[in-house]
Amino acid sequence: MGSFIRPIHAWTGLLTLWAVGFTGALSRFIMAFYQVQISEELGIGRGFISMAWSTNLFISAICAPLGGFLADRYGPKKIIIASTVSSILGAGLVYIGHSPLFFYVGYGIISGFVGISASATYMLLFQLFRRHQAKAATVMSSSSSLGLTICTPLFVLNSWITWESAFLASSMLGLFLILPMITLLLRSPKQMEDSKQEDDEQKVLSDDAPIVHQAGQLRYLSVFVVGFGLFTCGFNMGTVEMNLVAIHQLANVTPAMIALSMSLLGILELAGSFAFGFLLDGMNRRLALALLYGVRVVGFILLFLHINISPVLFAIAFGITYLGAVPGALLVASEWATSRGKQVGYYIFLHQAGGIIGALAGGLVYDYYKSYQILIGLDAFLCLVAGAGYLLIYRRTAAASARRTLSSASS
Repeated sequence: MGSFIRPIHAWTGLLTLWAVGFTGALSRFIMAFYQVQISEELGIGRGFISMAWSTNLFISAICAPLGGFLADRYGPKKIIIASTVSSILGAGLVYIGHSPLFFYVGYGIISGFVGISASATYMLLFQLFRRHQAKAATVMSSSSSLGLTICTPLFVLNSWITWESAFLASSMLGLFLILPMITLLLRSPKQMEDSKQEDDEQKVLSDDAPIVHQAGQLRYLSVFVVGFGLFTCGFNMGTVEMNLVAIHQLANVTPAMIALSMSLLGILELAGSFAFGFLLDGMNRRLALALLYGVRVVGFILLFLHINISPVLFAIAFGITYLGAVPGALLVASEWATSRGKQVGYYIFLHQAGGIIGALAGGLVYDYYKSYQILIGLDAFLCLVAGAGYLLIYRRTAAASARRTLSSASS
């Protein structure tokens, strides 16, 4: 019976974590879609909005390792509840205040404390799923993608929905749906002994295990590449989530094409989460991540060119890679670090730092140049470097593994 109940708890836990991610990302959808309306109605510039967005990400980034520490101490479920309460209060304050000050405090500061659950969700997920962790992690990450798929047509096709009512809906959804789900459905499994957990993880990561035995330059290079890749992914997401609609609007893309491309982006993010989940579990993760960043390079080049079909092609290229980078990087990093919350938090901090700079850069670049071309070009360059880095450590790891095999055979 116990072996039957555990999978049920795992899947209901994944469903709950998915719902938490959906509501947590809803305020970012609102910010991205209603950026122009918020700017006009509150009498603030896009730079101010980017600053609020970046403040949110900064606090969230600082909270990632803190939340991991607290999750280790008090358990991940309590931290996820605290994060949800922060989301409810922040969105509610933005709705009630309707002023630049309340907007900045509600979204920029209070909602930023949602970040304390970033480490806790991965920590709990790794406890729930002893195998197929990449698949589970990418499915959990798809909550933001499906949210984009649902929310974009809803916002575009219903003019009666305002940014204020959207923030109100976000707050009420968290209060009356998400908190009860966490309380009733989310079960924290008992902690396994560290040695047994590490053994299980190494079995899952058997294809990539050789790096555990490597020391010196290759290990330090791998740490650097993973960190840079996470920063790049955050920068990409900050660009897309905060500025993509504005980029299309500046390029005179029709509202219908924007709705189509954004919906397609969300659908492909969802499909890509499953595809890269299987890919990350089925092949060398360094090679899979090199491929991921290579596809992103192509996508940003197409976005830079602004041809008629650019919105759709970018949605395809970025959508299928959107959710694979973070789970893949955390699983590669777990080869030299355990999955405890504090350590996961440090890696997420790098990702959030990239998002802060990406979002802030978008608003500042537009305010100064009245164009997003420099931002798009920088995104492409960072992806090129990250992809080359993963390819480099893949080749060096394979070569080191071959030398060990040859040495063992000769001895």
